[in-house]
Amino acid sequence: MPGRLESVKPGTFADSGIRTLSNIYDFAIENYSTAIAMKKRHSWGYQSISYQEFGKLISFLGSGLMSKGLKKGDRIALMAGNSPEWVVMYAAITACGAVVVPLDTNLRENELKHVLLHSMARFLVVSPKIYHDLVKGAKVKDVDIIVLGEQDSTIETMTVTEIMAAGKEIINNGDTAFFSAKAEVRPEDIAAICYTSGTTGNSKAAVLLQSNLVANIESLMSRLPITSDDIFLCMLPLHHTFSSMCVFLVPVMCGSTIVFARSKRPDLILQDVMQEGITILVAVPLLFEHLAPMLIPVKSGKKRGVSFFKKIFLGMVYGLGKLVGKKMEKTETAKKLVSAGLKKIRFCASGGAALRSDVENAFFDAGIPVLQGYGLTETSPVCAINPFEKPVRGSIGPPLPGIDMKIDTPDADGIGEILVKGANVMKEYYKNPEATQAVLRGGYFYTGDLGRVDDEGYFTIVGRIKSLIVTAGGKNIYPDELEAMLNRNPYILENIVIAVEDRKGNTRPGAIVVPNYDAIGSVPELSEKLTDETIREFIGTEVKKIFADLPDYKRILDFQVRNEELPKTSTRKVKRHMVKWIKA
Repeated sequence: MPGRLESVKPGTFADSGIRTLSNIYDFAIENYSTAIAMKKRHSWGYQSISYQEFGKLISFLGSGLMSKGLKKGDRIALMAGNSPEWVVMYAAITACGAVVVPLDTNLRENELKHVLLHSMARFLVVSPKIYHDLVKGAKVKDVDIIVLGEQDSTIETMTVTEIMAAGKEIINNGDTAFFSAKAEVRPEDIAAICYTSGTTGNSKAAVLLQSNLVANIESLMSRLPITSDDIFLCMLPLHHTFSSMCVFLVPVMCGSTIVFARSKRPDLILQDVMQEGITILVAVPLLFEHLAPMLIPVKSGKKRGVSFFKKIFLGMVYGLGKLVGKKMEKTETAKKLVSAGLKKIRFCASGGAALRSDVENAFFDAGIPVLQGYGLTETSPVCAINPFEKPVRGSIGPPLPGIDMKIDTPDADGIGEILVKGANVMKEYYKNPEATQAVLRGGYFYTGDLGRVDDEGYFTIVGRIKSLIVTAGGKNIYPDELEAMLNRNPYILENIVIAVEDRKGNTRPGAIVVPNYDAIGSVPELSEKLTDETIREFIGTEVKKIFADLPDYKRILDFQVRNEELPKTSTRKVKRHMVKWIKA
């Protein structure tokens, strides 16, 4: 067994012997043994796992997997929803030198087979539902299937419960093979192969080393004031690197508690935040957009940041009746209750996409800082985040300690591609040397994102190079800027701005808009004559107002209305390559 690790401070990981994920787990287990590591609510009550129990589960599962033939470097694909079992599986795999391949639970059969073949997975771990709905009849070849949970008559393969029981018996009989394997893990070993979300095309697989992930944990601890008293809510899909880093690995290193959300529904998330005393909320912008209407500014009578929200989203307060023992109405009293219930949150962290300025202002005005950050799967993933003590609204903050970021060949406005260098940057794209060479050049990772940096070193994201619109006159238009303006309108649910051709064949920005029908239905002059035509006319008037003060080349002169939600990744980013302009 490894000896007890000394307490460490950010910046001293290497001096304290923390070089691998196994060292991270050991540190947390030995320093926070009796503290609650994970908690999940079930129909029968709470499932609580202490750090000491977490350590035993890792050892039992790791030993059991090795008894089934798992060796160092073998790949285990993990395809299941968020749960303590997911976390223990990830930890057991990476602790003994194997490679975890986290997969989106929304993959279809052919996509799953491709990933398993491409990654050369030795095992596939799935939830019971995915086993029955997708895997059982898929005829997956040369991969051993493991199902989370206990054996029942409908599961015709190994279960995690069985493997863990076997591992416990092996360890109790004095077998130390798992602990020997842990000791052989090196920083340069591969920890994870992560398939990118592919918002602009086919996804690629980022190879992340043990050292990449440990470096990012250390950098984040250096920037953010996280302690063993903090409680995180795990709601973002853990297969995404942003979630696994920020609501699993970092909290574990800090001895914090991870509470698993019951649902993705905003009202239930709100209840979880209030009931569980969540102190740090990590989420994507969409959740903050849902919560913003519920906030009351700290200063009495202050209206900035919430004026657009009064007609929408107050319906979620009905679900809060259980908290106070009475039916809740859509009143300022209900909003005050929610706002007060969120006061235990010390700060929020937002990533995955840009946060709307009105939403950001609503949180800050309510006394709850939202720290915007930035990262990519290829960078483990966080590159930058606003410092807690000095956040700048609209910015992603300065680079994390140990990470170098710069703007490549900035234009007259200071805008250029963001480049990243640091120990957090991936080794390569798996089995794709051409793609690797395209993004790893001169020691820097070329992100494909456009941004600028101010005199204090704070970066602001402008957009993606691939989505940049260049007009016939040579003007650059950044769709993200126009999309943000449209999204601030209460009558627009979501939108995307893409390049279209006008009647003369010139390139201009065009918008595809999904209306907010609830908000539009509350407009008195439209309530009794809602048709496709009147809605389009109403949206057209709103679009003209939004862009009235912009230069002509930036104005949206043509738009299309869609009734269905735009296609998105699991972190709610629009898949641009799947959205097409319909030609008349």
